[in-house]
This record gives sequence, C-alpha cells and structure tokens, in this order.
Amino acid sequence: MLHRYVLLLTDNIIKKESYERQQLEIKSDIKILAEGVKQGFERMDKRFEALDKRFEQVDKRFEARHKHFEQVDKRFEARHKHFEQIANRLTELSRRMFQFMVWSFGFTATAAGIVIAVLKF
Repeated sequence: MLHRYVLLLTDNIIKKESYERQQLEIKSDIKILAEGVKQGFERMDKRFEALDKRFEQVDKRFEARHKHFEQVDKRFEARHKHFEQIANRLTELSRRMFQFMVWSFGFTATAAGIVIAVLKF
C-alpha cells in the first residue's frame, strides 16, 4: 500500500523542467495577449482620431451652411427693405392721387358754378 501511495505521489509530481517550460509558455502567451491588447488599443485610438477628424469636417460643413443661411437672411432683409420702400412710395402716391382728385373735384365744381353763374346772368 505504501508502495502504491509513493507511485501515486511521484506520478502527480511535476518535474522541474516541464514546470519551467510551462511557465515560459504561459509567459509568452501572456506577452502575446498583452501585445494584442496594446495593438487593439492603438487601433481604437486611430479610429477615435479618424472620428474626431470626421466630426471636424462635419462641423466645418455646418459652419459653411450657417454662413450660407446668414447670407440668405441678409438678402431677404434687403428684399424686405426694398418692398417696404415700394409700399411707402405707393402709399405716398395714393395720398397724392386722393389730394389731386379732391383738388380736381373742387376745381371742376368751382368752374361749373362759375359757368352756371355766367349763363344765368
């Protein structure tokens, strides 16, 4: 029984050389994994930089659109002022025409009164 126990123990004992070999393999696997993680982070950094550049380009396009709309607003304001001036001129013309019509009616009525008065005499 003792002999069997010794055999079981010796079978389960790992030899120093195989243990060191396994440790070296584990260390190299860890190094490979660490290098892979490092490269993955570098790729992610590059992706984030690319995204940042893209957002900057989008911002520039939005700024260009904003400037374009500002110019359109200025043109609309200029047109609005122009139409206000036209409206003011038409209002003034309408007022003048009304005054002319009143003056003309007055002149016609006065002239007719004078003609009728002359004809009655």
